[in-house]
Amino acid sequence: MAHSVANRFPIFSRLSLGRPRLFPVLFFLGVVLAVSLLFVWSRIEVFQLKYEISSLETALREGRQENSQLRLEAASLRSPSRIENIARTRLGLREPSLEQIINVR
Repeated sequence: MAHSVANRFPIFSRLSLGRPRLFPVLFFLGVVLAVSLLFVWSRIEVFQLKYEISSLETALREGRQENSQLRLEAASLRSPSRIENIARTRLGLREPSLEQIINVR
């Protein structure tokens, strides 16, 4: 009896045999697509991170250069000769006389 039903509808007998073969192929293609997308995404991330690292290294280099310049400027501002010059010219200070000096014991 099953044989007679299969003879009447040959399309159904072919479809039922074809479906199990279709799923593994689609599954394999899905896995290949997922792995490909993951690979492309990881490469994009790597390029973005390399660009970010390059930008940060540039900023670090500029920061170090600015730090060096500021240290040099601070050293020149702290020089005793500069401070004495400003005290005499801008503030009107002078060396104390002997009467103004008091020894504290």
